Amino acid sequence: MRRRRTESLLHYRAYVTPLFGAYIADEKWGRYNTIAVSVAIALVGHIILIISAIPPVIVHPNSALAALCIAIVIMGLGTGGFKSNISPLVAEQQRFLRPFVSQTKSGERVIVDPALTTSRIYMVCPILHTSGQCG
Repeated sequence: MRRRRTESLLHYRAYVTPLFGAYIADEKWGRYNTIAVSVAIALVGHIILIISAIPPVIVHPNSALAALCIAIVIMGLGTGGFKSNISPLVAEQQRFLRPFVSQTKSGERVIVDPALTTSRIYMVCPILHTSGQCG
C-alpha cells in the first residue's frame, strides 16, 4: 500500500507540477525567475530527503516515511517549475529567424536554417536532462 502511495506522488510530481510551473512562468514571474526559484525549492526538497535518511530519523519508520513524502512533494514543485521552462528558455536563445547562407572555414557554403537548429535543440535537451538525472 505504501508503495502505491509513493508511486502516486511520483506520478503527480511528473505530470501535474510542470503545468503549475508553466502557468507561474507565463503569468507571474517569467521563465528565468521561475527557474531560479524552482531550483531553490528543489534544493530544500533534497535537504529534507537527506534528513529523512540520517540514522536518528530513519530509526523511526513513520517519521522517515513522512519526511520522504514531504521531500518528494517539495522536490516535485521545484522540478515542475524547472522542467516546464528550461527547454523553452534554451530555444529562445536562438537569435536567427530566417535562413541564411554561411561559409565554413573550408570555404563550403551552407544554408543555416533556424527551424532545424531549434528542432535540434529540442532533440538534444531531453538527452542532456536525462544524463543529468542519471549522473
